[in-house]
Amino acid sequence: MLSLIQDNQQLSFLIGLIVFVMIFLWTLQHSVIEYGNRVRIQLLDYGRALERRFGIKQRLAQLKISYPKLYHFFWQRLHIEHFYGLPLTALVLVMGYVLSLFVGLVEDVVTSESIVAMDHFVSQQMSVMSDSGVIDFFILITSLASTPITALVMVLTTLLCWLVGQRYLIIGLLIATLGSTGFTFLSKMLFQRERPIDILLHEATYSFPSGHATICVALYGFIAYLSIRFSTDFMRQIRIGAVTIFLCLLIGLSRIVLNEHYLSDVMGGYLVGTLWLTVAISVMEWISAKNKINWAVAWSQPQRHLLWFGAACVLIGAVIYANLSQFPLLY
Repeated sequence: MLSLIQDNQQLSFLIGLIVFVMIFLWTLQHSVIEYGNRVRIQLLDYGRALERRFGIKQRLAQLKISYPKLYHFFWQRLHIEHFYGLPLTALVLVMGYVLSLFVGLVEDVVTSESIVAMDHFVSQQMSVMSDSGVIDFFILITSLASTPITALVMVLTTLLCWLVGQRYLIIGLLIATLGSTGFTFLSKMLFQRERPIDILLHEATYSFPSGHATICVALYGFIAYLSIRFSTDFMRQIRIGAVTIFLCLLIGLSRIVLNEHYLSDVMGGYLVGTLWLTVAISVMEWISAKNKINWAVAWSQPQRHLLWFGAACVLIGAVIYANLSQFPLLY
C-alpha cells in the first residue's frame, strides 16, 4: 500500500513537471512573439542613451587615433554585417561558456559528494516507478533518440538537403551528430561511470554523459536551426524553438525515469550536444557568408510532402522500435 502511494506521488510529480514545462515554454514563446520586437527597440534606445551619456563615439575616435590596430580589431569583432564580426564573436563566447560548464560539471561528478548524492536520490525515486504505466510512454520518447531512429532522421535530412540543392548543409549535420557522438563515446571511455543499479533497459555502454541527451540536442537542435533559417515567419521560428526544447527535455527526462542515467549524465549530455551544435552552426554561418547556401530557396510541393512523409516515418519507426526492440528488464 505504501509502495502504491509512493508510486502515485512520483507519477503525479512527473505529470505536474511536464505540464509546468509545457506552460512555461508556451508562456515564454507567447511573450517573445508578443513583446520581443518591442524589447529589442527599447534595448536599442537604451544603448543609444548610454552612448550619448558616456561619449562612446568620442572615446572610440580617440582610440582609433591612438591605437588604430587595436581599434580595427575590436571593431571587426563587433561588426554585425558580416560573419567574422559579432556573429563569430557570439558563437565563440557561447562555445567557451558551454565548454567551461561541462568542465565544471565533470569536476563536480568526479570530486563532489553533493551532486553524486543528488544523482542517487533521484535514481532511487525513479526506481519506485518501474511498474508504472508511464514507463511505456517514456520508452517511446527515449526511442526518438535511439541509434536506429537518429540514423533514420539523419538519412532523411540528408536526402531533403540534397533534393533542395543545399548540399553544404550536410556538412553541418555531420559535424553536429558525428562530432557529438564521438565526443560522448570518448568521454564515456574516459570516465567509465557505471549506470544506475535499477536500470530498466539493456545498455552496454557507460553512463556519463548521456548519449541520448547529447544526440537529441545536436541532431534535433540542428534540424530546428535549419527550419528557423529557412523560415521567414518570426512566430513560426519561435514555435519551432519551443517545440525542440520541449522534445529535448522530454528525452532527457525519459533517461532519468527509465533509470538509464543519473541526472548529471543528462546534464552533461545536454552540454556536449549544445557545444557541437554551436560548432555546426558556426560552420554553417561561415559557409553561408561565402554565399554557398541559399536560405531563400523555394520548396516545391513534392518536397514539402516528402518532409511530412519523413516525419511520419520517424514517428512510426519510433513506435515499432519501442515495442519490438527494447524490452524492459523488469517486465
